[in-house]
Amino acid sequence: MSRVLITGANGFVGSNLCRWFRQRGWEVDALVRESSDLHFLEGLDVRLLKGDLRFSDRIDLPAGTTHVVHSASLVSDTADDEECGRNIFDMTRSFVRRIRESGAPLRRFVYISTALTLGFDGRDISEERRGRSAAFMPYVRHKIRTECELRDQHAVRGFPVVILRPGDVYGPNDRVTCAKILRNCERGMPLIAGRGGWRFGYCYVGNLCQAAELALVTAGVEGQAYTVTNGVLPTWRDFFHALQSGLGKKQKVYVPVFVARALAAVSGVVEAVFPRFERNLTYYRIRRITSETTYDISRTVAELGYKPDDDFERQFAEIVDWYLKERRDGWLA
Repeated sequence: MSRVLITGANGFVGSNLCRWFRQRGWEVDALVRESSDLHFLEGLDVRLLKGDLRFSDRIDLPAGTTHVVHSASLVSDTADDEECGRNIFDMTRSFVRRIRESGAPLRRFVYISTALTLGFDGRDISEERRGRSAAFMPYVRHKIRTECELRDQHAVRGFPVVILRPGDVYGPNDRVTCAKILRNCERGMPLIAGRGGWRFGYCYVGNLCQAAELALVTAGVEGQAYTVTNGVLPTWRDFFHALQSGLGKKQKVYVPVFVARALAAVSGVVEAVFPRFERNLTYYRIRRITSETTYDISRTVAELGYKPDDDFERQFAEIVDWYLKERRDGWLA
């Protein structure tokens, strides 16, 4: 039986990875912080490993660790440079050093990055055909730094890394983005700006899990980076309308794009005057839902054997079902 260590195992992506690998017969070591909420891991036969990646030198790695999926990361389009540096780049570099120093017989290390390292606002974005740069966000800058560090480790020391660059990851257990969108939907807030007809790099979390397993077991792909999205992409209207319908809501007011951008600008001014103001509208977020962003996944299909599940209507329904259950069970405020 194969064995994998998953970091950030109690989070959105990490908990889905744990479930995916257990269902396919892998033994799973789940790295979580001492104070983590573990209810996403309830009922899963995983070995809990307590540790904080900010202090990787204190983590007792399981003997014989051969496969790692590093999904733990700060994910935020508004976090500052210091926070992103500490919780993305520094954390990963420290963890890799700990693995090397432990003498673990590592065969593969999969790093979950983001497709935004290639840009956004473009069609079939790839290494060769990049989109509009997203490096104005500290989150993206430090993901790029981390990718470079890991590729250097591969080039200099033969570190067996494979980088995955998922698009916009959605699915059950997403307490940040999906829960917030659905909460706003219940409050009657309009979600669709303009006509909503732009496709986006939707990545169902199950497809990311599939790609992670393939990246662990496919021979000869060390040092490579692969973009992961669904093969058939929905529009923002498809996505938001499905969430609204799942909650019995219907959007009655459609906000013109120029109005949405103006509101984002006003929100920025309010934040500047009142720093504690929680800003939900940003120029970047409005730009994302009012422009087309798709990524080329042909290399992922050809080299990893990736076969995306493209039933996004079922996937949207799963998100709504999860949200309703979480709310009913008291896990969501």
